[in-house]
Amino acid sequence: MKRLFFFILLVVFALTACAGARITGKSMVEDLGSPQKVDLLRQRANEFWSAFVKEDYDTVYNIFDPFYRARNSKNQFLNNTKMKYHESEVKNIKVEGNVAKVRVRIVSSVPGITGKLGKVMSQPPTPSEFEETWLYIYDNWYKEFRLGMVEESVVYY
Repeated sequence: MKRLFFFILLVVFALTACAGARITGKSMVEDLGSPQKVDLLRQRANEFWSAFVKEDYDTVYNIFDPFYRARNSKNQFLNNTKMKYHESEVKNIKVEGNVAKVRVRIVSSVPGITGKLGKVMSQPPTPSEFEETWLYIYDNWYKEFRLGMVEESVVYY
């Protein structure tokens, strides 16, 4: 009986101690743009564009947002990848909560691709600079996929 009393007392004490515990710090989802969150994005954006330059399409595909990957298989992505990337540079980053705009400079080309009508299309290495959207989802930054010609996204937020 005495042991049961002490066991119950120990359990009550343990539960009371746990009830007062709280998690310190804030998660990155709740982080509105700390230097750590911006650094993580810079690292992730550099990883994405470096992978394109190296033709590491597995890495590129896995960094695209999960909404795009849920609707498009890796094979679909590979079949639609026609450009060759020669250089990349992440210029600047503006984080607004879990959405960010990243300015990127690239040099890309289009190798000889035969179109539907049999016409060969190509483009020599050409520099360009643009702004793209990145999304912080659950544990990391992901590149929002957009169809370039129509600026359409599969993500609605």
